[in-house]
Amino acid sequence: MRVLEPCRFRWIVLLSCAGMSAVAVLGAESVQNTASEFAGDSASIQKALDAAAAQGGAVRLEAGRYNVDRAISIPEGVTLAGVWEGPHHSQLKRGTILEITADHGNENGPAAITLNPSSTVRGITVFYPRQRVPDIVPYPWTVQGKGMHNNVIDCTFVNPHKMIDFGTHANELHYIRNCLGCPLKIGVHIDRCTDIGRIENVHFNPHYWSKRTDAADVPDWGALSKYLWEHLVAFEFARTDWEYVHNTFCYGARIGYHFHESKAGTANGNFLGIGADWCHRALVVEQSQSPGLLITNGEFVGGTGGRALMEVTATHTGVIQLSNCAFWGPCEVAAILDGTGTTSLSQCNFLNVVDKPTGVHLIQGINGDLTVQACRFGFDRPAIQLGKEVRTAVIAGNRFVGRKSIENNSTGDVQEGLNVVRKRAR
Repeated sequence: MRVLEPCRFRWIVLLSCAGMSAVAVLGAESVQNTASEFAGDSASIQKALDAAAAQGGAVRLEAGRYNVDRAISIPEGVTLAGVWEGPHHSQLKRGTILEITADHGNENGPAAITLNPSSTVRGITVFYPRQRVPDIVPYPWTVQGKGMHNNVIDCTFVNPHKMIDFGTHANELHYIRNCLGCPLKIGVHIDRCTDIGRIENVHFNPHYWSKRTDAADVPDWGALSKYLWEHLVAFEFARTDWEYVHNTFCYGARIGYHFHESKAGTANGNFLGIGADWCHRALVVEQSQSPGLLITNGEFVGGTGGRALMEVTATHTGVIQLSNCAFWGPCEVAAILDGTGTTSLSQCNFLNVVDKPTGVHLIQGINGDLTVQACRFGFDRPAIQLGKEVRTAVIAGNRFVGRKSIENNSTGDVQEGLNVVRKRAR
């Protein structure tokens, strides 16, 4: 393992049963750069990474602040590791911090950290010291992967413009675990994945930059929240086969989870325990593969002024199956369902509340095939509307409060039955 600390440089040679491995140590003093003086550490870090490439290994960055003034590439089979051993908040006076200054204002530049096959970044806090709200400056991706087995583990990203990209380059079996932060434009981008990527325990919230960090020039909570509401796509998926996403969350985004089609294709996968809170649209599906998006135990919460909690657009031809999900918050519409694909809502709980309801329906089926079964509609208000282009629908075994409000304008085959109404208390 190569151990780096900012500033000084010395070499230690250790014997192992496999032969000799070098451990590089940069001295213990922390780099104390300010926004106007960025003496870079990229060259020293890259030198140690390259030295570890021959046999594979790890380069360890001890506690301190390191300025990444040029893009870093982690070679195949090498790990760049900080001192954090688990999820951590954005504490810029503790642990291993990479301060990114490379390509300020150049969104199309190289990623700050490139992962090659079977390489890993872990245990690090990433901070952009020159970023400000509301005058957000674009940067390239913070982490970008290519090939098989790119890993990002136990990292906190305080304020990246675009956080993790496993989509620009062909990739398989990517792995993202215990990654937290406040991305500004895109959190996680997945595309061109032809075999089973995994995303676990990822959490996005503005407090990683605005409220609970010891960074200088902490942004105003209201200004930062406004920017995220207008710009952030927290998770976006295009071509990915058998994606597994587990226990993920975002707050305050323009779109929480976005599924669309790229030149490489679109997505199928297993999405368990995913959440989007106070979003303009928590879930947007423009396209999916026919094996489907299998979404279980989701929590989708709208914010004031949001269009809908869930929207399936007119381009959709695939399959979406939501089971045991909850929809709530001050957004009058739970789901707008268009396209010629199939959407299923099973054992879902609808608790949308607005101060001044306009009388629109909670679920608006515009086209395609729709199933709503064993769901709970928690308030007495218009529940389900089927447009004339809906081809088939099954509405069965649901529980309504006060009245059963189903408007059927479909010219297709609609089956409705075994729904019950609980009378409101007098």
